[in-house]
Amino acid sequence: MTEPTGPVTTVGQRYLLLADISGYTGFLAGVENAHGVDLADEVPPGYALMGELLDALAGGVQPEFAVVKLEGDAVFATAPAATLDGRGAVVLARLRALHAAFRARRVATRQAQTHECSACSLVERLDLKMVVHRGQAVRQTVGSQTELLGPAVNVAHRLLKNTIAARIGYRPYLFLTDAATEGLHLEGIGVEHREEYPDVGTIQGRVVEFG
Repeated sequence: MTEPTGPVTTVGQRYLLLADISGYTGFLAGVENAHGVDLADEVPPGYALMGELLDALAGGVQPEFAVVKLEGDAVFATAPAATLDGRGAVVLARLRALHAAFRARRVATRQAQTHECSACSLVERLDLKMVVHRGQAVRQTVGSQTELLGPAVNVAHRLLKNTIAARIGYRPYLFLTDAATEGLHLEGIGVEHREEYPDVGTIQGRVVEFG
């Protein structure tokens, strides 16, 4: 007789990282306009370029973070809070290295590109924005699929839609919520910033610009 199986669920404090490619939607819209919407015959090179950049992000968050999943133009990754608490310098160095690796891959893919069009060449304008939050999350595994659920996960995702660009311009940045800065011992870094959302309320944090 086979034992019944079901979801495997764990609850704990976690760091939640979202690394999002800025300009992704506009870039793919431009590729579609240049190449057409019918992809039956050939996939435009712009999609391969985006795949290269997402691959750089997925590999670059490790070993401090583990990838949960790819979400279109973003990589969602996590780490148990106990493994990173008090290690802000290490985390910050990892995320700066991630940004540097992203830019290096962007240059390399552009230089290796043999195809030329006004849309695909705009890959050079893509950059990176990141959000790190700390909070309780439910990790649920069903079969081979793992999901993170809970209010902290919702907050992290909400923060990708923010007013930071209106404040600092179109620049790469890292937004650390107060919960993350306190856990990582990075209080005082960057500049204070807050966002307000109808569903999750006011979120305080700090913005660190990446050059």
